[in-house]
Amino acid sequence: MTSLNRKSLFKKLVTVAGIAGVSSLIAVPGFAELNRQTNGFNQSGDRVFELADNDLNDPNSPGPPVTDQNNNNNPGGSPNTPNTPTNNTPGRSPNTPTNNNPGRSPNTPTGGETSPNSLSSKDRTFVMQAGQLSMMEVELGRLAVQRGSSAGVKQYGQEMVEEHTQANKELMQLVMQKQVELPTEMSTQNTALMERLSGLSGRSFDTAYKQAMIESHNQAIALFQAQSQQGQDPDLKAWATQKLPNLQAHLQMVNQMLADTSQP
Repeated sequence: MTSLNRKSLFKKLVTVAGIAGVSSLIAVPGFAELNRQTNGFNQSGDRVFELADNDLNDPNSPGPPVTDQNNNNNPGGSPNTPNTPTNNTPGRSPNTPTNNNPGRSPNTPTGGETSPNSLSSKDRTFVMQAGQLSMMEVELGRLAVQRGSSAGVKQYGQEMVEEHTQANKELMQLVMQKQVELPTEMSTQNTALMERLSGLSGRSFDTAYKQAMIESHNQAIALFQAQSQQGQDPDLKAWATQKLPNLQAHLQMVNQMLADTSQP
């Protein structure tokens, strides 16, 4: 083997093994002889490193593979792992809304408040009682038109049917958006009164009907006055105030009929 061929073989071995593997190559049997015969190389490897340096500086020589690694500033995590949002409140999702009043929904009205579409217990009681009274006035008015013996009683009964039917419609429109329904049946007490008057006729009916109207309108006036002064719902309060003069006029009319001795 010529000196040039030895040198070329040596450079190839250096390229394959790398600088760090030169010392181990020197220890390989037969390599020491090649080292000795190649232009007087010695076992120390000084010329070996010189040849290796020249080979590394050669632009046509392949360099070591380049590993493209992203910097990972998060020890223990994958370089492609996205940053996790910091949650300063253990046990709660970062997007969970904060409720500063435990035990109560954030949308629940605070103490004493009612929803705009709901009524207080006092206003509900007024609606139920007013609905019951108006229903009874209408049913007894129809009965007076049928069984009354005097023209005054018949006429009064017709006015009660018309005015209290209208009042019921107004009340129904007011409470439609307030989560309250008007009663659809008369109470047990009003039903008993209706049955009692249904068994009467002539003057007996007229007298019993007038007395029932006096008691009914006295109750209605007291109920509407309380709502007008103490009601919490502004719509119902205004409606009760508006209806009070009509109720008072109805009471005055029936009192006049009862006091008029010219009428049976």
